[in-house]
Amino acid sequence: MVGIQILATDYWLWSASPTHAYGLMAFVALDFALIVGVWRLTRLALFGALLTATVQLLAMLGDIIAGEPAGLPAVVFRNYLLADTAYVGLLITQGLIMAITIGTWALPHLHGHWLASLKIFRK
Repeated sequence: MVGIQILATDYWLWSASPTHAYGLMAFVALDFALIVGVWRLTRLALFGALLTATVQLLAMLGDIIAGEPAGLPAVVFRNYLLADTAYVGLLITQGLIMAITIGTWALPHLHGHWLASLKIFRK
């Protein structure tokens, strides 16, 4: 939802760096496909969510570190990204998706470990 909001409201992104906007569109479409996939192929969707979140997080960090759209200094672009609440929210969300996905995968594998006590049992 945050990606959709950025695409719908961030006109500067579309004018200064349309390739970044198209990349975000691809991530939003892939995220939607993974949401639909969770109902059918849970294990595959978990791996896909982890992979997508990791790639998107790295791409977003790459924009902060080395991103420089044509005709714009890197510092201006970096300051713009870090001042954009939706961008920072999306960046944090990707990290949370990674943590939740890793936790969802790891918790059943912690037999006898103290973290296994955190597992919720359903009857």
